[in-house]
Amino acid sequence: MLHLYNEKPISIFTTEKDVKIRVQFCNVKMKMKTCQFKHFYKYLTNLSKKIDVSTGSVDLLLVRDNLNITISLSHFLQLCSAVQTVMSKKFGLKSIYPN
Repeated sequence: MLHLYNEKPISIFTTEKDVKIRVQFCNVKMKMKTCQFKHFYKYLTNLSKKIDVSTGSVDLLLVRDNLNITISLSHFLQLCSAVQTVMSKKFGLKSIYPN
């Protein structure tokens, strides 16, 4: 098992036998192909743009069985950070910060 990110409560890893990326957070376990993980990153990025000062929690719509989950803003930001870290380490994504 290769841990790509492992900070409570989020774990992102791959196994030697499987090329899929596994993401575990808030009692949710997902297995994604590389392209699905990149789409998940874009989805989280778009959701993060809608956050304002009154946001206390974030609703995620996960594709499988139209699963809607609500997570705290803190967990959402940790998840975004974890996914971005994996994107930069594994796929060479460069962070661009607007002026």
